Amino acid sequence: MVVALGTAVATAAAGDALIAVRADRVERRVSRYLTGACIEDVNHEIYGGLYSQMVFGESFQEPPQGAPNDYVSGMWQTARRGDARGRRTIEREAAFVGEQSQRVTFESGDGAFGIANGGLNRWGMLFVGERLYEGCVWVRAERDTRLWVCLETGDGTIIAEQRLTATPGEWQRLAVALTPRETVTDGRFALELRAPGSVALGYALLEPGEWGRFHGLPVRRDVAEALIGQGITALRYGGSMVNAPGYRWKSMIGPRERRQPYRGLWYPCSTNGWGIPDFVAFCRAAGFECIPAFNMGESPEDMADFVEYANGPADSDWGTRRVADGHAEPFHLKYIQLGNEERVDEAYADKFIALADAIWATGPGIVLVIGDLIYTEPIADPMHIAGAPSGITSLAGHRKIMEFAKQRGGEVWLDVHIGTEGPGRSPELLALGSVVKAIDQIADGARHEVVVFEFNAGNHQQRRALANAQATHEVMRLGLPIATSANCLQPDGQNDNGWDQGLLFLNPSKVWLQPPGYVTRMFSRAHEPLLVGCEVGPGAHLLDAVATRSEDGRTLVLSVVNTGDEPVTASIRLEGFTPSRLAAEVEELAGLLDATNTAAEPDHIVPTMREWTHNLSTGVSQLTLAARSFTVARFE
Repeated sequence: MVVALGTAVATAAAGDALIAVRADRVERRVSRYLTGACIEDVNHEIYGGLYSQMVFGESFQEPPQGAPNDYVSGMWQTARRGDARGRRTIEREAAFVGEQSQRVTFESGDGAFGIANGGLNRWGMLFVGERLYEGCVWVRAERDTRLWVCLETGDGTIIAEQRLTATPGEWQRLAVALTPRETVTDGRFALELRAPGSVALGYALLEPGEWGRFHGLPVRRDVAEALIGQGITALRYGGSMVNAPGYRWKSMIGPRERRQPYRGLWYPCSTNGWGIPDFVAFCRAAGFECIPAFNMGESPEDMADFVEYANGPADSDWGTRRVADGHAEPFHLKYIQLGNEERVDEAYADKFIALADAIWATGPGIVLVIGDLIYTEPIADPMHIAGAPSGITSLAGHRKIMEFAKQRGGEVWLDVHIGTEGPGRSPELLALGSVVKAIDQIADGARHEVVVFEFNAGNHQQRRALANAQATHEVMRLGLPIATSANCLQPDGQNDNGWDQGLLFLNPSKVWLQPPGYVTRMFSRAHEPLLVGCEVGPGAHLLDAVATRSEDGRTLVLSVVNTGDEPVTASIRLEGFTPSRLAAEVEELAGLLDATNTAAEPDHIVPTMREWTHNLSTGVSQLTLAARSFTVARFE
């Protein structure tokens, strides 16, 4: 076999696919933070997902349902036993938070009358037998009233109950502690009266005890551990949710139950029970690099306050607030993103500069990220561009920001988004390299980087897994510091926002990875810090390959995407590296393009592991790459 290393690679015979690796030719360093994810939908990725709160509709803000004079907040339902009769009404005066509270009145009969909540989409809650569940309810009553809180099966059978007493007066917090006697997966949380009386309900919290929470945080433990197991290294809390006018960080601090709800982008009754400070605290505990995104309507003063809240000493004004919220140590936050998928014109630049000036005055080392959109056509002239869905026709706004950053000595990154519908490279991915060059050109010495905080698709299938792998290869070649894929989480069957692209799926009882999530895990496990020469022969147009090696040169990793519908036997040639082991470890994810995993079959498509005896002592061997596959081979 004759191999020419350069702009083209000759193959040994017609139909052969040749992958040539030059392990002694280091091209650049590879960031550890290319296996990230992006949380975009606070009400379904967080509520019903990462947040340990099990009640969906916790502050009774949803539009009421029912007959006249018998209304219940939209996420709740009637709980009734015996022949008890009563009324459910909505109160809009002196509401606990938001615009309304719920009143329940027992009028006559025997048994119980109240309301119940089955969690997100009324799926039913998981109650693990003999395990503690705790929380609270906020109530208001006109006289002493006994309120019962219950854990029930879907048909109303009580498996744990607690009697609380509401006394006359203002809103009061009543603690809840319940231990179910058995395990159920269709559970519900009920609030009921068993004798004539009336009580207003303002807020309800139910979550697992310490056993079910991650590091004592308000985070579902099984989801957090699954994210760590997935190999997530960076997490962005951003996306379109930040574009809602009511999305403000100062509404996300203080007691959770007192945080005011707002009208969200994806869901009209959005809650601030879990917000940016909770996200940063979770990332610190999980070991993830974190990037929170902020609404462009935040004021410079509020952003300066946030920097002090996040990074200031405990005795500073806003550091004191952080400590009061349960975070004694500074967060040491490195990154702040301003906006999401914005039109980066001069108007945006002016807002960005005003916010940046305030942020850098308080935290001069913080890296600020421009919340840009996508570019579908290559950029030849930064001052004359096409193919930007935001509508801009030049990078004049970007240049203005870079000029300010250079003047202030600050660092600015640009976030652009990439389509990964798959299989194959999207126009945005093909244009990415030209975007990097254009930003280099206009930066004029300002410290800067380009990052990709959203790999986006409308599916979570194998086709998207292959496209995510190709996109990750490209960001490795370009040397980008962070890449994250949307969406991090997706409750099973829940897709209100049209982006059916979750990496990690979940329901109240379990979590499982989709094919793109396995790609993240494969890259994370195989990470080596140095990108080395790797070229694919011109006859192998359906293959995409990248090679990395360890600092000491003892480990080499080759990752290959085959988007074709047929297996390919590739001739592998190594130069500058001689394996000490006769076999390489090969991990492969292969399947039909529409293959996914379900709650019933969570392992329908998963990576397989095998040992490949490569016989590379002569420098050349053959490796068969399955159809529609992503393969990682590790040589020692």
